[in-house]
Amino acid sequence: MIDFDKLSIYKENNRLEAKKADGGLPKSIWVTYSTFANTDGGVILLGVEEKDNKTLNAIGLANPEKLQTEFWNTIHNFK
Repeated sequence: MIDFDKLSIYKENNRLEAKKADGGLPKSIWVTYSTFANTDGGVILLGVEEKDNKTLNAIGLANPEKLQTEFWNTIHNFK
């Protein structure tokens, strides 16, 4: 499990991806989701940016519940 109090010690890798998502769900989330679904899985952190030194930094989200609902509605839409 990720310790959010120590977020800066983590780096993106093949099982961890950070997405700022400050403007809504980024289109690139679906590539990441598909990649994780077709491998050993992974964690997508929304409201987290990767800094120039490759460390992660929480930036927060204005409406995380809306993003969560949008994400789940999209992956459960089979059309």
